Amino acid sequence: MALISEEYNDKVGFVTILLGMENDRNTAIQITDSVNAQFLTIDANESVIMSFGKHFESGYIPESILIDNDGNIIESIVGGDPDVYRTAIENALNR
Repeated sequence: MALISEEYNDKVGFVTILLGMENDRNTAIQITDSVNAQFLTIDANESVIMSFGKHFESGYIPESILIDNDGNIIESIVGGDPDVYRTAIENALNR
């Protein structure tokens, strides 16, 4: 995600939301720090979980959702394959 965020930082905003990571919060922070992530990371509170949690139903980590400027969910992505992210972002930008 850090690599993709660098590639598209002038076109797309990136936010990481840690959902249900109470036990693994430090691990998640170490991972984002280790790749020098330059995007916002939010430790989800109950309100955020209620708002976004239902959209992450696959049970897999990482799972991402693309949201357009109007707040509509465009696509859900499971896994961390950079090519899948690139394709999804390019498709969203060309809508």
